Amino acid sequence: MRLRTSSALALAAVPAIALSACGSGGATTTSSTTTTASPSASASASTASAPITPAAKGELAGITVGGTPAKPTVKVDKAPFTTKETTAKVVTQGMGQVVNKTDMVVANALFVSGKTGKTLEDTFAANQPQQIPVNQWIPGVAKGMLGQKVGSRMLVAMAPADAAALIAQGNPQSGITADETLVAYVEIQKVGFKGEPCKVVTSKEGLPEITAADGKAATMKPTTAAAPKQATAYVLKEGTGPVVNAGQTLSSHYTGMLWTNGTKFDSSYDHGKEPTPFPIGVGQVIPAWDKCLTGQKVGSRVLVVAPPAEAYGAKAQDKIPANSTLVFVVDLVKAQ
Repeated sequence: MRLRTSSALALAAVPAIALSACGSGGATTTSSTTTTASPSASASASTASAPITPAAKGELAGITVGGTPAKPTVKVDKAPFTTKETTAKVVTQGMGQVVNKTDMVVANALFVSGKTGKTLEDTFAANQPQQIPVNQWIPGVAKGMLGQKVGSRMLVAMAPADAAALIAQGNPQSGITADETLVAYVEIQKVGFKGEPCKVVTSKEGLPEITAADGKAATMKPTTAAAPKQATAYVLKEGTGPVVNAGQTLSSHYTGMLWTNGTKFDSSYDHGKEPTPFPIGVGQVIPAWDKCLTGQKVGSRVLVVAPPAEAYGAKAQDKIPANSTLVFVVDLVKAQ
């Protein structure tokens, strides 16, 4: 697997999250990597796997929300503001679905130091809502989101153990001390992925003809039909295992081919007999994979069609020409 990098937000323990995908010519793009000490998402396995329970409810007197919906502000009326228990207050009640701990969530967040009152990070101002599974947001934010409805805006005062202590340990240069309280103002925009969802079809009409045998790279006979404009999945063989959730490590065998002529540009079988593991649903593979493979059952063989906007766009990648629609046959071997 080759790295696809992006300036995604991460717990200060790790510089920008590395986004990876398939093979030397596989499902990857590459952009510049930046280093950040941002408190949005947990990058450590230990925090991501820790049990998440809903935050306590409270009024959070001493914290004032101002500004506009597009550019909110958070003021610590009298610093330092402290709490020993992560506590949430709903400022605006949403009307959407309830957020569960296995959900992918698109959200904006404004982080403020309770110790100094200074803004640490603001995705509202940057107009860059983050797409992160609930259980991989920093624990304090995850607790605040859990059980809330899409569309809600809330204040979350995070106990040191749920935020600052993790950041201070992971990145001492952040300037955040292990004993301080961090405050976040969070807007839950969506459960799911950014953009259009994967279109799961039950008919193979208009799709390439696939030949796939166990232990070998798949092949395809191109179709004369127009390529889909939306990420599309067709289950060639349904498995009987558990459903794949965002945030898991998915091990799979795959073959990637060009829609136009069926040329193979990569296959896990070119790199050995073992399935390739990769994080799924967290932006470390192309969007079509995140969208179309989460929700599938382990043991399934899935045909995924990735239009350019859900793959590499206008940038050529090794054997993949610019603006290519890609076809993948993916065997879901294991998810954990």
